[in-house]
Amino acid sequence: MFKWLFENDFMPHGHCYFWRPDILWTHVLSDGIIAIAYFSIPITLVYFLNKRRDFPFRGILALFAAFIILCGTTHILGIITVWKPIYVIDGMVKAATALVSIATALVLVPMVPIALSMRSPAELEAANEMLRAEIDRRQEAEWRLQHAVESLRRSNEELEQFASVASHDLQSPLRAVVNFTQLLKSRMSGKLDKETEEFFAFIEDGGKQMQALINDLLQVARVSKEGRPAKPVSTTKVLQDALLPMQHTLNKVGATVEAADLPEVMGDPVQLQQLFHNLVGNAIKYVAPGTKPNVRISAKREQDYWHFIVADNGIGIPEHQLRSIFEIFRRLHSKDEYHGTGIGLAICKRVVEKHHGKIWAESTAGEGSQFHFTLPAVKQG
Repeated sequence: MFKWLFENDFMPHGHCYFWRPDILWTHVLSDGIIAIAYFSIPITLVYFLNKRRDFPFRGILALFAAFIILCGTTHILGIITVWKPIYVIDGMVKAATALVSIATALVLVPMVPIALSMRSPAELEAANEMLRAEIDRRQEAEWRLQHAVESLRRSNEELEQFASVASHDLQSPLRAVVNFTQLLKSRMSGKLDKETEEFFAFIEDGGKQMQALINDLLQVARVSKEGRPAKPVSTTKVLQDALLPMQHTLNKVGATVEAADLPEVMGDPVQLQQLFHNLVGNAIKYVAPGTKPNVRISAKREQDYWHFIVADNGIGIPEHQLRSIFEIFRRLHSKDEYHGTGIGLAICKRVVEKHHGKIWAESTAGEGSQFHFTLPAVKQG
């Protein structure tokens, strides 16, 4: 086999050049330079693949490198056969080069559409420029949004501070009006005609309504401005504290408040007490004449929150007004029908939202209402 590969019965290629140095060395030097150029290409490809390990066409480059190496080898053999007629090896290398070249060509053909679909450097630069412009626009929009949010936050703080200060400043003269009206009415008792007594009653009622409105506004300002760090709170205890100042009213109207075992939540106990106080207060207020109020409070776990339901047997709420009832100063009835300021449910909404929960109502007019709200559960561990 070895003898067959290196068979020397043939004439060396130099005989074809008549051993003329000018022709012979032209071929030898040319083949040598071509071989060096061929062998340098795989080295460059290996360096590229080593730096770009994420390159998706590594197999194709490996096949192309093998083709280039074989091509370089044929030129080396062209130099050797000038003096050594090893044409068997030369032919075998050329045959291998032919096979690899065909395989390379077959692999490259389906790659042409992919290559054509790839973006040119100019297109990539244009796309990058558009992307940079879009990033700049979004950054500017984000800056504008942050600026607007900060301005709104400052505006809300100033408004809340104004409401708090104005409410405190209004309380003193209003208290004087109510107190002196009551004092004047007491001193002139029995000396006033019926119409004058009605005028005094109007002044006193208006003053008391104004005091209630100011107190509710102060509560809104406090809910928005104040807030203690959230901690585990027993809603059973919160409900008991909320019902305590209402006990006289509950007994007077014959109201019953039923509560299943209520859970612990993460929150501010003072604000949660205010939440239950307002919801239960509304439930016993808005009932049909002659009806004894019945309030049922329950809770069920829903993932990371507790879903509370405060149900009553009151007069109900028309469906088209279920959303608007949480707006501040929103009243569905006149003051002659039911007293109030229209702020209680707005306070409830703010309290729940400060606890990252949601509040909504379900009702049918004349069939009672259900107020739903969610509060964050205490995380275990």
